[in-house]
Amino acid sequence: MSHGTELSRYDDTPCDIVRMRAGASHVLAVEQCTSTMDLAHELAADGASHGTVVVADEQGSGRGRTGKSWVSGRGAGVWASVVLRQRGDAPAGVLSLRVGLQLAQALDARVATTVQLKWPNDLFLDGRKLGGVLTEARWRGDLLEWIVVGVGVNVRDAGVAPPVAALGEAVRRADVLVDVIHAILTAAESSGELSANELMQFAQRDLARGRTVTAPLEGTVLGITPRGGVQIRTHAGDAVAMAGSLVFRTSHRD
Repeated sequence: MSHGTELSRYDDTPCDIVRMRAGASHVLAVEQCTSTMDLAHELAADGASHGTVVVADEQGSGRGRTGKSWVSGRGAGVWASVVLRQRGDAPAGVLSLRVGLQLAQALDARVATTVQLKWPNDLFLDGRKLGGVLTEARWRGDLLEWIVVGVGVNVRDAGVAPPVAALGEAVRRADVLVDVIHAILTAAESSGELSANELMQFAQRDLARGRTVTAPLEGTVLGITPRGGVQIRTHAGDAVAMAGSLVFRTSHRD
């Protein structure tokens, strides 16, 4: 895969300093690529180690869940992916939630209000989307070979429509990149289902809890489950959805 010029610094910070601060094994920073996810998968296929990071100043075809595009303009945010080879035995839906929770806690220190979470993979600030988490696995038969976790976080106001949240001009992208990498590597160390403490922490940030949704089921969101699903009270009773996206009946700001 071709990509833009490899950089020795991410903004004003040497990549080696980012690597050491975040506990990564390697940080590859490039000016531009189609997707940091694709480039990370390519590096993993070539033997890249656990904790290898790909970060781009701009993505030509950044993506989110279910093939949705992610606007990732030059210098507007942190667009990074991390290769994971050594991780706990958490259920598939749990890793993204853990990454989001870890990252939200870190980003709280960079904003004036609490960063909220929306199942299954979104970060919100003041009712607008701030970032997202994407997790993709590669298997050989029944053997899990690696996982790539991608994160996009808006740092500058890129003037896109509909409007999104951003951390602000005073926040250094290199600091946010360290937050992102550390959140992913920390989440990957945990095993098993979400703990009672993690469920409580998520509930305190849950944008959807108590809200009426039309998908993936129609009803009222009760919260997330230990296995990474979302519990919804429907007309037929309580049910758990393990896949899909929450669609609010009304806007985020009501």
